[in-house]
Amino acid sequence: MARQRDVDDQRQRLSEATWAVLTERGLPGLTIRAVAERAGCTTGLVMHAFPTKDALLLHARDLLHARTRVRADAAEASAAGDPERAPTNEQALEAVLLNALSLDPQSVDEARVWVSYLAAALADPTLAERHRAGNRSFVERVERLLGACRPTWPVERIRSEALTLVAVAEGMNTLGAADPEMYRPEVQRRSMTDALSRALGPTPPERPVADAPAPEVSRAGGGGLRIRSFAEADTEQVVALWAECGLTRPWNDPRRDIARKLTVQPELFLVGVDADGAVVASAMAGYDGHRGWVNYLAVTPARQGRGDGRALMQEVEQRLLALGCPKLNLQIREGNEGVMEFYRELGYGRDGAVSFGKRLIADD
Repeated sequence: MARQRDVDDQRQRLSEATWAVLTERGLPGLTIRAVAERAGCTTGLVMHAFPTKDALLLHARDLLHARTRVRADAAEASAAGDPERAPTNEQALEAVLLNALSLDPQSVDEARVWVSYLAAALADPTLAERHRAGNRSFVERVERLLGACRPTWPVERIRSEALTLVAVAEGMNTLGAADPEMYRPEVQRRSMTDALSRALGPTPPERPVADAPAPEVSRAGGGGLRIRSFAEADTEQVVALWAECGLTRPWNDPRRDIARKLTVQPELFLVGVDADGAVVASAMAGYDGHRGWVNYLAVTPARQGRGDGRALMQEVEQRLLALGCPKLNLQIREGNEGVMEFYRELGYGRDGAVSFGKRLIADD
């Protein structure tokens, strides 16, 4: 037992020496000789634990991952266990994200090591894989916390917002390591809290869990319609549907409209599919923080009158309500009385406003 303890103590001493060399000299200065000098031992002893330079580099990356994981666990736990305030999921998420920034001497060292390791990983597939694993672990943590903050969000939106927040954190660390004067701790903190505020948006209204829309798929309509978010593989079927319903115009390229939508709130672009998996309905919704909008509501003529359009609009309303949207607007071409009556039956009324528009990009 004493022998194993000695081995463990020796490895811990070498790990501490490895970290010290990393923070003082960067990754280029991390050599077996430098670690031996720092630990006050022979190079042979270091090579007994780490036979090659690559083994030492991988150990260094594992050290970084372990240290940042412990700090993230502590940040999350402290936010949830603060007796001075009622804990919220938002506070836990904010604590974890701020913990990922270089705001104190310890995290500044970690940021410098992270940047050095990233540079080395670009030319080494093994190091790159270890680096990706660490980053994805952080992404998964943020996704979990973000999902707890916004349980009604679709999975794809949670992933998109989590990746954005992680990119802000890692970007601040990279830039701060290169230019600490410009990217001071207060600048990093403000940037992260602003990004988190934009990601979360308005606090959604309280609703019973049973009433929350399913994040990926919900079933509605009397004819077995299944509603889900649009997938790129649906493109040609959706374009054909819009053409069949008379929604396309020469000045609007439908494929470009789809491509644009996939860059902004793609989870609000919905399609309805029948029992065979064919796309038979669509609705393209959005929320700008003030008003919600819906475009391209379409139901294939063969299924009109079954309640598919109503089901799609109900799903749109639920998703927008979950985002805190206070009002939903839509536009109907003058003279389309049938569509106007459809929306009147759903509780929509004609606003006393005239629609103006200006085209910024020509699709022709």
